Formats: sequence, structure tokens, C-alpha cells
Amino acid sequence: MAALLEFKDGTPRIALVTGGAGGIGSATARALASHGASVVVTDIDRDAIDAVVDDIRNKGGQATGCVLDVGDPASWIAARDVVKETYGDLSVLVNNAGVDVIKSVADTTLADWERLFRINSTGMFLGTQCFLDDLHASGERTKVYSSIINMSSICGNIGVAFQTAYCATKGAVRMFTKAAAVEFGSLDKRVRVNSIHPGTVDTAFAAQCLKELGEAGFAPSPEEAREAIRAAHPIGNMATGDEIADSIVFLASDLSRFMTGSEMLVDGGYTAQ
Repeated sequence: MAALLEFKDGTPRIALVTGGAGGIGSATARALASHGASVVVTDIDRDAIDAVVDDIRNKGGQATGCVLDVGDPASWIAARDVVKETYGDLSVLVNNAGVDVIKSVADTTLADWERLFRINSTGMFLGTQCFLDDLHASGERTKVYSSIINMSSICGNIGVAFQTAYCATKGAVRMFTKAAAVEFGSLDKRVRVNSIHPGTVDTAFAAQCLKELGEAGFAPSPEEAREAIRAAHPIGNMATGDEIADSIVFLASDLSRFMTGSEMLVDGGYTAQ
């Protein structure tokens, strides 16, 4: 029997993960590989990429890596060349790369705003545009819909003080996903597009945000901010990177074959309140 992320003939689906050396990204790359995908790990840190690739290979998985600046169209073209030359047509694109800034509206600079949009939103657009034809070609050849998974956040669904720029970028991810899904369906593209909306995930990214909240005086201390955020999730704790990665595997696989334009909240009940 084929693995979850293998086609019926046993050949692997080809997946690319942006921000693949970070907490959620590295967990996602490992999870995709463990379920049979050939994974291209991308990030801006070559050494961190190599560490994730080596770990996957040491566990018997298939992976390669390349440096990718998601806000640069030329960098996307170079990444596409790596995918094509190494594995073939992409079948799973995980637009995961993201950054945050903890500032009030008054203190957020234009440079802050543009940086967040460049990485969190424009990067997703450029990746989708770059790989759309390859994703469709894979879907046509295999008769299995390819999958784009866009990393949004609960901040794409609700407002969060001192994270206005981040919320705006994640709202853009959410609505791009829906519009793209409708458009691709109307054009008979064999590509599904869904977004995933984590609550707070216990990664270095979240730790830095909590540190900045404390330093800026928006919380009594990073430790108290962390405890308040844990308590705000009805499930009683923050997510792990692996828990988000498992949801991404689901969206990448045929288990979600009737889902497109959907937003998957993986937030420990945060937005249910």
C-alpha cells in the first residue's frame, strides 16, 4: 500500500516548504517526508536548511534544500529550477515563511509594514504564481489534485492589539486563498488551495514575540505573557510544531480531497470563545 503522500503507483509527491528551517517549517518538512513525500526545504539560512535535510535523510526520507528569499521573484525561479532538476513537477506547495513585529499602530513604520507584507503575503503570491503550471501539470498527469497550503493564523480571523501589521498580512493570506481556490476551479486547474490558522505555537518565533511584548511594556514580563497566552487556549497549552505539521500533512493528502478554499483553524479552541 502506498504511503499517505505517495501516488497509487508508489512514486512520491514532491513538496516544497518555505521557512523550512523554522519551528513549524522544519516540523512540516519532516512530517511530509515521513509520509512518503520528496521534500525541498527552503529558507534563507543555508546551514539551518542543511541540518533539516540531513535529519530527514538520516531517518530514511528524501529531501534536498535551497536558499529562497520568498519576496524575490528571481529567487523563486531558481527554486523552481532546483525542484524540476531534482524531482520533477511540484505537487505540494507549503507557503509557510513568516515574520512578525510587535508594535502599536503609531510606532509601526512603513518599513515594518512593507517587510511583513513582502514575506507573509507577497511571498505566498509569488510562490503560487511561480509553481501554478507545474502543480497543474502534476495534477493532470497523476489525476490527483495538487495542493497549496498557505500559512495564515488566528490573526487572520481576529484582531490582536500591537500586531496590526501581522493581522493584516494574515488576513490577506486568508482571502487570497479563497479567491485563488475559486479562480483555479473556474479554470479547471487541478490544484486545491487551503489555508491553515494556528493559535500560538511553542516555537522560537513565538518566544521572540513574547519577549518583545514584555520588553515593549505590553505585558508585565515574557513569562507572564506566556502564561496568559497558554491560559487563553481552552485546550490548556500552546501547540507544538508537530501538531501544526500533522494538519498540513492532512491538507497535502487525499484525505482532504474535497477541500479547497477552506480555512483550517488549529488553535486549541482560541477562536471558539
